[in-house]
Amino acid sequence: MELLIESLEGDIYLAYQIQGERKAPLLDHHNNPRTFRSLEQVREYCSSETYHSASLLQTTAYDEMCGFSNSDQNSTVMNLNWF
Repeated sequence: MELLIESLEGDIYLAYQIQGERKAPLLDHHNNPRTFRSLEQVREYCSSETYHSASLLQTTAYDEMCGFSNSDQNSTVMNLNWF
């Protein structure tokens, strides 16, 4: 199982468990996607789970600033080397 963390505007992060083709968000006690305020908060929350890898997905503003359309091209994935 892999952990994918998506960085949204400011200090908002969503985390997903990925197993094969299945991508499921981490949920809070109300079954809503759980939001985090830092990468360290995600790491602490997930410390009891067994993940093979952790990655951070960030959107870059470069393409948007140059006038290109909003697409996956403005996303960067970084391995976090946590596990």
